[in-house]
Amino acid sequence: MDQGSAEFQIEAAISKIFASECAWFCADEAIQVLGGMGYMKDCGIERVMRDLRIFRIFEGTNDILRLFISLTGIQYAGSQLKELQKALANPTANFGLLVGAGAKRAKRLVGMSTGDVSLAKFVHPDLARSADKTAKSVDAFGGVIEDLLLKYNKRIIDEQFILKRLADAAIDIYGMVAVLSRASRSISNNYVSAGHEKMMVEVWCNEAAQRIKTNLQEATDGGSKKNFDKMSTIAKEVVGNGGVFHRNALGF
Repeated sequence: MDQGSAEFQIEAAISKIFASECAWFCADEAIQVLGGMGYMKDCGIERVMRDLRIFRIFEGTNDILRLFISLTGIQYAGSQLKELQKALANPTANFGLLVGAGAKRAKRLVGMSTGDVSLAKFVHPDLARSADKTAKSVDAFGGVIEDLLLKYNKRIIDEQFILKRLADAAIDIYGMVAVLSRASRSISNNYVSAGHEKMMVEVWCNEAAQRIKTNLQEATDGGSKKNFDKMSTIAKEVVGNGGVFHRNALGF
């Protein structure tokens, strides 16, 4: 926004989801630590928790915003794939483009980075390992998006279990980039808190990278897809029954 960009809807949606859910988590943890005292008005946290709950609903519910994030990103990726489809129609004239695309997919198949993503020039050298994890996460994310578009095409809009996991991966990637930017500035300016911030970045990027890996795997894994289909069927049966579908095992 400071640079005059008019396209920041995805960033705004990610920030809203992240902030509202982290605030709720922090308030919930505070009450957990305080125990029964957390419910008392004297602590003041019970009111904070009550007021925070609405933020996951206001300004677009977080569930809908997750779909917005994933579908908007997929729309951009789809436009890139259209260029590749055009190239396939005339392979002789677009040999270089097709070879490049084929090389990228081959590298991903054997677990190698395509090398397209590098944050080295944007991040302080002390954060190089965390930056590398972020770059690899971005690369893996892009590969999964391409694979899903090729598999589902326009039908991807109906795969909400998958879209939710793509959105969660995107939110984590954005968080990784944000903390790297913040800590790089602190280290470059020799702030007293620089060492502390560096540790926070390393912890966040390590855990976020693992979450991203899990979400991307679930978005593409056949076993997970079967589980998603079963969850959808269970939900439909409960709705159709107007309540729980199963009977009480004790016959009550």
